[in-house]
Amino acid sequence: MNKVISKIRVTEVDGLSDALVRLYKADEGVSSDVFLKGVMDEIEKLSVSITTAIKQDKVLSNLEEADGVRDEAVKNLSTLLDGYSVFPVAAKKEAAQKLKAVFDKYRKSITTANYVSESSLIESLLEDFSKEEETVSLLDGIKEILEQIRSAQDLFAKASDEYNAASTVKTESASSLKKPLLSAINDKLIPYITAMKMANSAVYADFATKAEGEIKRVNETVSRRAK
Repeated sequence: MNKVISKIRVTEVDGLSDALVRLYKADEGVSSDVFLKGVMDEIEKLSVSITTAIKQDKVLSNLEEADGVRDEAVKNLSTLLDGYSVFPVAAKKEAAQKLKAVFDKYRKSITTANYVSESSLIESLLEDFSKEEETVSLLDGIKEILEQIRSAQDLFAKASDEYNAASTVKTESASSLKKPLLSAINDKLIPYITAMKMANSAVYADFATKAEGEIKRVNETVSRRAK
C-alpha cells in the first residue's frame, strides 16, 4: 500500500482522516485489535483537532476579508469627498468641504487602527455624518457610500463575533497538525494494516482494501495538481 503523498493539503488530509476513522468504526472485524485501536484513536483525535483549526483559520480569513471591505468603502468616501471639494459648482464645493472637515477627523487612523478601534471610529464617523443629513443630500453618491460603510461594518461585527466564538477553543494551527496526522497514517496505520492483511486476510482485508482506496483517491488528486 502506498503512503500518502506529503504534498497533500491540510484540508485533504483532514478529509482522508475522517474517511479512515469512519471505515474503521464500521468494520467490527478489526475492533478487537488493541494496537489498531490505539492508532485509530490517535488519528481521530488529531483529525478532530485539525478540523477545529481549519475552522479557526477560515473565520480569521473571513474577518480579514470583512475588514478589507469596510476599508475600501471608507476609502471610496474619502476619494469622493476630495473630488467634490474641488468641484466647480459653489454649492457642491461648499457642501463637500463641510463634510470633508468631518471626515478629516478620522482620515489618518480609521483604516489603520486595530479592529476594535476601527469599529469604534467607524461608528463615530457614521454618527457625525448622520448629523449632516441635509448637506449629505446635496452630493450624489455620498449617502450610498455611507450606507455601504454601515453594511460593511455590520458584516465585520458579525465576522468578529464568529471569530471570537471560534477562538474560545484553543488549538494548534492546522498546518502544524498536518505533520503528526500524516505521520500517524503513513508510519503507523499503513505499515500495520498492510502486514496484517497478509497475516490474517479474513479479518483485515476489507478494512485495508477500503483504506487503500481512500488513500489512492487522495494521492491521485495530489498528483494531478502537481502536473
